[in-house]
Amino acid sequence: MVSIAVAIAAAGAVITSGVPGTAGPLPVTTAAQPGPTYVYKVHAPLGEQSQNLLSRGFDVLEQREGDSLFVLGGKDEGARLQQAGFTAVVDQVMAPPQWTPPAKKSQDVSAADINETFYGGYHTVNAHYSHLDAVAAQYPALSTLVDYGDSWKKTQGAGGYDLRAICITKKNAGDCALDPNAPKPRFFVMGQLHARELTTGDVAWRWIDHLTSSYGTDAGVTALLDSTEVWVVPQANPDGVNIVQQGGNSPIYQRKNANGTNGSNCSGSASSQLGIDLNRNTSSHWGGQGTSSAPCDQTYKGPSANSEVETKALQALWRSLYKDKRGTAPGDAAPADTTGVVVSMHSYSNLILFPWGYDSNQKAGNDAPLRKMGTDLQAIAGAGWTSGQPGEVLYNAAGATDDWVYDDLGVASFVWEIGPSSGSCSGFFPTYSCQAGTFWPKVKPMLTYAANKAANPYGTTTPPPTGCDKQTNDTDVAIPDRGAAVTSTITIAGCTGNASATSQVEVHIKHTYRGDLVVDLVAPDGTSYRLKSSGSDSADNIDTTYTTNLSTELRNGDWKLKVQDVAAQDVGNIDSWSLTV
Repeated sequence: MVSIAVAIAAAGAVITSGVPGTAGPLPVTTAAQPGPTYVYKVHAPLGEQSQNLLSRGFDVLEQREGDSLFVLGGKDEGARLQQAGFTAVVDQVMAPPQWTPPAKKSQDVSAADINETFYGGYHTVNAHYSHLDAVAAQYPALSTLVDYGDSWKKTQGAGGYDLRAICITKKNAGDCALDPNAPKPRFFVMGQLHARELTTGDVAWRWIDHLTSSYGTDAGVTALLDSTEVWVVPQANPDGVNIVQQGGNSPIYQRKNANGTNGSNCSGSASSQLGIDLNRNTSSHWGGQGTSSAPCDQTYKGPSANSEVETKALQALWRSLYKDKRGTAPGDAAPADTTGVVVSMHSYSNLILFPWGYDSNQKAGNDAPLRKMGTDLQAIAGAGWTSGQPGEVLYNAAGATDDWVYDDLGVASFVWEIGPSSGSCSGFFPTYSCQAGTFWPKVKPMLTYAANKAANPYGTTTPPPTGCDKQTNDTDVAIPDRGAAVTSTITIAGCTGNASATSQVEVHIKHTYRGDLVVDLVAPDGTSYRLKSSGSDSADNIDTTYTTNLSTELRNGDWKLKVQDVAAQDVGNIDSWSLTV
């Protein structure tokens, strides 16, 4: 399946007059039947019109284009929009692909489940949980697993899952304890609170692996884990993800949790589903703008604030990790020495959002540093990304988790909407190859920056790292005699634009008979730049600065020094290297 790939051929037709379009007319409504899912482009400028659209229960995507929002639904959704008085065109259509369910639906996790995937490579809930077990077993000095509650289905004795987190740090006494007075600052990131947002769970998986496998070899990761606890919840809504994955190669568009107590007669279409929206359910201005009281709507707020077990469990976990240091008024600021950063990953639209989300006219007491972090993250992410309060760049939405974290605890909190709004890597179900090729290289430096800010998100004594100054990795890496190439990594984050035509690569290698060595610089996109070829130079060691034209490469990302000994009898190691891009 190529998500959001096939455009309707006809152009310019609209339901009501006044707004030109470039997409096709509304589909003819027929009796309910399996079929394509449509994306409707709806005229809804910021302010009253966009909030009116949200209040009527449509499945409004986290995507804005000028004065237009986008609504997901079946053939009948266009007629509903028309009846509600909105102007809309069919923007895109997603045809249903072949249906193949996951190979296993059991909720008893085993080690073998780590390989269970659906839709081209996305990991099932069982695979994620098996992965957490494997990481904890392989890296006991770095990782601690935490069961922080049960999903709704598990509380009902109807299957369901534990709610699981992993704490990653170089463990010392007191680390990873459920105690807000812990010795280290904490960075918290979660995925798939909205179950259908597949990219976020995959990014969480890769972030866990990056941290644990790079400790001791990557200077940046080592310094981070020596000083900071990194908490990851890969799938905050596992019941919902289980619904999504049952579609196999045609994932189900389940956004909410699986609580069917309210709205058990929902049709199951993209715009009528059981469950409660966990990102509208918190007590932070619950029931305000951008929420719905209709149980089948995608933004259904639930019967009461904090009604859902998944919501309560997350809040209890956050309260056990962070001190409450902010007053109760919306304009109250947390003090400058407040630590911690919380990121809730969502998809899509390439947005960085921060409080307040319930009303863009209300500014947080810490608006200036939150906004500065947002613009820093926007610069790291690059072209096409936007940052701001939700109502400034998308629409107001009350009861969200990022508002609750800041409201209740004063901790710096963000929502990242990961993924473009068009192209083969857009939508909730991008082709799996987009994860390694597009999303991970983009989001990893964002996560690295945010994690390093956990010690001082609001303070002004330490300016945000630009990553554009000289960066050094001084971790020794042994070079095997006439063996495979080895690498050492430097991560550049916080820069903008391309690298310099006169970039400097300073290399220090201890090795007898340096003529045996081949040295390359590997750019984040995989392009290799030869710094030194093998030869007959019998002198020892390399202490050289190479000037290299890297002007076609983006600065941000993982740069690798690659060294190989191609002849026998001499040994050595990479002592250190530095990069100025």
